[in-house]
Amino acid sequence: MAPSRPRPRATSLGAHLKPHHKLWLNWDGAFLMGPRYLRFLDAVDRRGTIRAAGGEVGWSYRTCLNRIREMERVLGAKVLVTTRGGARRGGSRLTPEARRLVKLFETWRREALRQSDVAFRKLLRR
Repeated sequence: MAPSRPRPRATSLGAHLKPHHKLWLNWDGAFLMGPRYLRFLDAVDRRGTIRAAGGEVGWSYRTCLNRIREMERVLGAKVLVTTRGGARRGGSRLTPEARRLVKLFETWRREALRQSDVAFRKLLRR
């Protein structure tokens, strides 16, 4: 029989344990977007190009295009409005629907994490 180890105290647990979350949105059961998609769409909104946004999240241009196409396929609607023209004249911006999805996901994610942290702290005090 192995010797019993002392049960860790809640205060020591709180110093070492941190909850980790994986949150994403599905559309009719199909994956739509997760945190990296959120960061990518936010970067497109700020930077104005797919290439610059992809660089910010560590995706190749091809990966960005594939992710956009898949999101649009799942949604049945455009995510980005793009204009061709190279580095000086081209660009991308979010559609109003995509902007609404980004805001919804950001708000929901922030609130889910906040509520989870509150619940976790309560459980540690037990």
